[in-house]
Amino acid sequence: MKAKTKPVAPDAAKFTIEAKKIASKFNWPAQLLEREREREIALVALIEEDPLFERLVWVYDTYRTMLRCLLVCKEKITVKKQPAVLKLCALINTGLPFGCIEFNFHEKVLVFRDSADLNYGPLDQIMNDITERVLNLGKHYKSAIQETIKGKKPEEALAKSGVH
Repeated sequence: MKAKTKPVAPDAAKFTIEAKKIASKFNWPAQLLEREREREIALVALIEEDPLFERLVWVYDTYRTMLRCLLVCKEKITVKKQPAVLKLCALINTGLPFGCIEFNFHEKVLVFRDSADLNYGPLDQIMNDITERVLNLGKHYKSAIQETIKGKKPEEALAKSGVH
C-alpha cells in the first residue's frame, strides 16, 4: 500500500532551530558542526555539568531524511579497559528495545545512539522524543558505565545498577 502524498522533508534551517531549542532548554551551549558530507547537517550541544557525558549531537541526513542522536561520554577508554567496555556494550544492547550503545574506536569513547525517520511526524516531536530516549539511556546505564571504567566486571556493574 502506498501513501497518497509523499511526506515533505524538513529543511536544514528548521532542523537547526529545533535542535537549538532543545539545547537551550537544558542551558547547553550549541553550535553547528562542519560535516564532510554535504547532505548531513550536525549540531552539537556541550553538556558541561555532567560528570560522565560530554556532548549531545544531532545529525540530520537530508538525503535519507533520517535523524541520528548521539550522547557522547567524556572519558577516553584505555586499551586495557576496552575488552570490559565492549562486553558492557554487548550486555546493554541485548536488553534494549531501541537505540544502542557503541564504542567509538576513533575517539575511544562510549556513545549512546538512536535514529528516527523524519518523514513520520512533526519535526519538533520527533527531535524531542529521540533526545529524551537517548538521555534516558544515558541516565539508566550511567552507573554501570562508571563502575566498569573503574574496573568492576561488566556483569557486576550492570547488576549493581539495577537496570537489567
